[in-house]
Amino acid sequence: MVMFMAEQILSYPCNCGGTLKKGFTQVEFFGIDFGLKECEICTRCGSEYLNDKVLEQIEEEVKKKKLFGLEKQAQVTKSGNSLVIRLPPEIVRFSGIKYKDHVRVYPVAKNKIEVAL
Repeated sequence: MVMFMAEQILSYPCNCGGTLKKGFTQVEFFGIDFGLKECEICTRCGSEYLNDKVLEQIEEEVKKKKLFGLEKQAQVTKSGNSLVIRLPPEIVRFSGIKYKDHVRVYPVAKNKIEVAL
């Protein structure tokens, strides 16, 4: 279902000085789709801001799915000529990765890589 609403310009500006308007954005967290949520969108820089109520709803759902706190720091080590990143056990359990599984690793951006089963 797609929701349409009359464009509503807000009385306060974005941090960049642009105009904010009401709108909707698709929310995804750890690869899980949380659907279309109401937000404020800057007409200049394109930033999207979720209100506190929406953020609380998403946080509650994230906690129910036991995703809260899954973001972890990992250190890059070396094994022979390769670099190694150890995956924390919480991420391994969540993702279902098992010992000796084959995964694809590819760059998404200069400072971001993805691992896919």
